[in-house]
Amino acid sequence: MALKAISPWQRIFSYFKPIQLTTQHSEFTPVLEVVLTEGRCMLNSPDATYSFEDKYTSYRTAIHQIRNRLKNYNHILVLGLGLGSVPYMLQTKFAFKGKITCVEIDPVIVSLAKHYYPNKQLLQKLDLFTDDAVHFMEHNKLQFDAIFCDLFIDKRVPAALHEFDFLHHVKSALAPGGTLLFSRLASERQAELTLWENLKQVFPEGEDIDTGGNYILNYQAPITT
Repeated sequence: MALKAISPWQRIFSYFKPIQLTTQHSEFTPVLEVVLTEGRCMLNSPDATYSFEDKYTSYRTAIHQIRNRLKNYNHILVLGLGLGSVPYMLQTKFAFKGKITCVEIDPVIVSLAKHYYPNKQLLQKLDLFTDDAVHFMEHNKLQFDAIFCDLFIDKRVPAALHEFDFLHHVKSALAPGGTLLFSRLASERQAELTLWENLKQVFPEGEDIDTGGNYILNYQAPITT
């Protein structure tokens, strides 16, 4: 299905009634729906919201809590793209001027993000990779000042991301003083107990930020002297 531009009238009308912009199918999420509501694009799977521009409140709440660290950061890795809510908020709401690398496994989502990203000039400043986060981290040689994990297939974090190997790769990729934010749905805690327990073991100093539906682990790597 061809993706069309959003008109000013659609944005205005969306404050009164949500407008379905497109429905797409992918091998990872059977149904992906983009809805325009409150003037912003929302990406939904059947049971979860993947992104909602600057109203993506779970990550907005978490980033707000670590905002004072951002001024010292130069390179952020975002694992899981959606329509780009996390990088967009970093660029606009939190005035982050550094480099942002984004990794997304689903080419359909990457295509949707490129089309619906709110600011095309800011989109050009992102480094986008279509790759599995596990594969990307296994082969990564860089260190990042922050790593934000927003990795879901519908409402679940993929099982491969529960494993110690992946979590240790993430920890190794954090620069001294770097921050990890790792999101999980509170409702899935029992189903994903291995993930919750492994996060505690690998990041024992981390503390969860309750964002009202999501728990986002906030961990800061030690600052070496």
